[in-house]
Amino acid sequence: LVGSSPETLIRAHHGDLSARVLAGTISRGPDPASDQAAAVALATSEKDNDEHEFAVQSLLATLRPHATHVAADEVPFTLKLPNLWHLATDIEGTLSDGSTSLDLIAALHPTAAVAGTPTDVALTLIDELEPFDRGRYAGPVGWVDAAGDGEWAIALRCAQIDADGGIRAYAGCGIVAESQPEQELAESRMKFRPMVDALL
Repeated sequence: LVGSSPETLIRAHHGDLSARVLAGTISRGPDPASDQAAAVALATSEKDNDEHEFAVQSLLATLRPHATHVAADEVPFTLKLPNLWHLATDIEGTLSDGSTSLDLIAALHPTAAVAGTPTDVALTLIDELEPFDRGRYAGPVGWVDAAGDGEWAIALRCAQIDADGGIRAYAGCGIVAESQPEQELAESRMKFRPMVDALL
């Protein structure tokens, strides 16, 4: 599995934890003015803010049994990546139950950002509708030390290289009530670009 994920699932270090939620996406503009306009459009999009809020609230609800002082930005910020903008929210807290980073990823995975909410209902629907096995796509990737501290990302912007040399790249979108199929398809194609460019 190769890739470069922009999304931190969880980081645990000496009792402190942090995460970064990414949900809501728009293409970068070709010039500074249109690029700034794209960022503003994303920040003010009701659809993208709804999608983002689902992901943030799901993560907060999952972390609260394991931590105190869990806090998130009140308003998402726009995160600039080479070919797109994301809505982003940073979350921080203090572990209260002795959980390791492995315990936390077991509780957090899969997040609403990659599986929907409520998770059990969404996963059942994905199993019915999604015509392929995700493999390691959207799963946790990272490291853990002997103390249980670690840093884990969500395997996005990635590809699986098979033993026979075959390569399968993955991309996806958050679907909410206001989603338009044509726009979601365009977003998926945009998310493929970094991996396709790296493999050409």
